[in-house]
Amino acid sequence: MIDTQMKTLMCSLAVALSGTLAFAQTSPQKDFEAAKQEYEQSSRDETARVAYVTKLAQLKNQLLKVPNEQVDLKRAINSECQKHPYPKDVDSKKLKQLIVGKWASPRHTYVFLANGNWRIQGNQLIQGTTSGSIILLTQEYFIYSAGSDVLFHSRVKD
Repeated sequence: MIDTQMKTLMCSLAVALSGTLAFAQTSPQKDFEAAKQEYEQSSRDETARVAYVTKLAQLKNQLLKVPNEQVDLKRAINSECQKHPYPKDVDSKKLKQLIVGKWASPRHTYVFLANGNWRIQGNQLIQGTTSGSIILLTQEYFIYSAGSDVLFHSRVKD
């Protein structure tokens, strides 16, 4: 009797766990779709844009912890981010202050010094002969596009 109850309990636990794992695998996609829908139904002003791109950054940050998984979702997030850069008339002085510091990408750590070889004009980060649109720059995230690439960075906390 106890063996039968134990087997039933183990089977129930296995089913519950497999359901949880399946939900965990689909949750980032659902989070992405929910964030996108919420933004589309919003006022689409600058506050809504920043909130939306920040949600995408948080989701991308979670996905970066698992390098070879959910590649299509990572691309979809990049594509969606690229559609929503800062406006061209953004306060570049504020962005210049925010960019100074250490930033980690999935492959490297970058340091932006106050007197470094870069400048910001409007929403454009200019480094030498290359430039790209800044999508998000906060205390936590720095996302910009360079050509068809979207480059994602998280601030390194000392």
